[in-house]
Amino acid sequence: MTLRLFYVLLFIAATLKSTAQDLHLDKVDTFVSLIENNNRGIGSLTIYKGGKSIYDRNFGQASITDKEINKNTKYKIGSITKTFTAVLIFDLIENGSLSLEDKLEKFYPDMPGAKKITILEMLHHSSGLGDFAWTEDNPDWLNQKVTEKQIFDEIKKQGLIFTPGEKQEYSNSGYYLLAKIAEKVSKKEYAVLINEKICLPLGLNNTVSMTKEAKNIYESYTYGADKRWAEVEDFYFPNTTGAGDLAATTADMLTFINSLFTYKILKKETVEKMKPVIENKEYFGMGLMQMPMRNQMFYGHGGDTKGTHSALGYNEKDKVSIAIVLNGERYSRNQFLLGVLSMMYEEDFELPIFKDVEVTRANLDMYAGNYSSPELPIEISIFYDQGILYAQGTDQPPLPLEVYDTHKYQFEQADVKLEFLPDSKQMIFKQGGMVFKMTKK
Repeated sequence: MTLRLFYVLLFIAATLKSTAQDLHLDKVDTFVSLIENNNRGIGSLTIYKGGKSIYDRNFGQASITDKEINKNTKYKIGSITKTFTAVLIFDLIENGSLSLEDKLEKFYPDMPGAKKITILEMLHHSSGLGDFAWTEDNPDWLNQKVTEKQIFDEIKKQGLIFTPGEKQEYSNSGYYLLAKIAEKVSKKEYAVLINEKICLPLGLNNTVSMTKEAKNIYESYTYGADKRWAEVEDFYFPNTTGAGDLAATTADMLTFINSLFTYKILKKETVEKMKPVIENKEYFGMGLMQMPMRNQMFYGHGGDTKGTHSALGYNEKDKVSIAIVLNGERYSRNQFLLGVLSMMYEEDFELPIFKDVEVTRANLDMYAGNYSSPELPIEISIFYDQGILYAQGTDQPPLPLEVYDTHKYQFEQADVKLEFLPDSKQMIFKQGGMVFKMTKK
């Protein structure tokens, strides 16, 4: 579950050289210290090898003076929840209560495409259903409690955005419906199913569905112009059942994914079905997505709430698994994960350089305006409010920008970098390897 402005892929694929038998955890620790010492992130990083913990560190928590944490403090894991939901569905399939070919019509006949959409297509993000978590007229509508009927009505309103089976496009709606189907078939609430089918058998004492009252949850934070962390208004998580409502420790997350890939939850042939088919250039499988980190292939999932960003992956080649949660993010989860794995496998990685840059009101006045380029279909409006510079694409929500060098700003969560050229009234916009020179109107 994530905002959609300047959307980029969750993970970065590139060419890497090493297969590295040794894991350079001292370098990982130096990298994490760099992030912590520059107040660039709050979170937790845990690494397992062969199902055993080899690295475990919380970082940045000292910046939040009014919050006490302990080993049982849980983080919101966002869409990693979808892997848990997929496990529930495949458990029902293995015991004969469901089939991948069952139609949505069997459970919710009044849903869009119900006569055509299969369980497989909902798991596979190829159902054609939209995304109830995002509405252009009110992107924050799930921050407050809504009814199940309101969510169903929004799914119906959005209808089908493509023919079922035609292609893949990420759908929170599909996974919300899968959770509701699991409830219908089992005659039990989602939170109860998660506990009975996954948490109790695996000993996950610190994994909970926030559809019920959950305790000891670490909230999400954002860094403000006053150079302090402030709590973020996040989703009302019972609105996101099955799609993003779980909270867990990184240790529980790793126990879960190691149990999945050692076939303690589902059969081996089932886990193989869950993985994306790389030869078909699939990014999403059925509950697992590919996480290519150069030549290291991890399978797992990423998660985003309004303020917490997480990743969980398992590398079958060397039985290494990694769980990252950033509930305070000034250095993006993508780059953090890439940095950790680059350090771990001793590969090239350019360490970030952090420095304070003074920004005056005169600077902000020079940057403000509407920028366009014949190579981009949207305009980008630059404006400021209470000392914070924002970038807003046409028909998109505004992004708060952070200065990182003279005339240079970024929104790291989407890999967006802006460099202003005040003398020529131009701006260089960079994202995901693309570069555009834009001119102020």
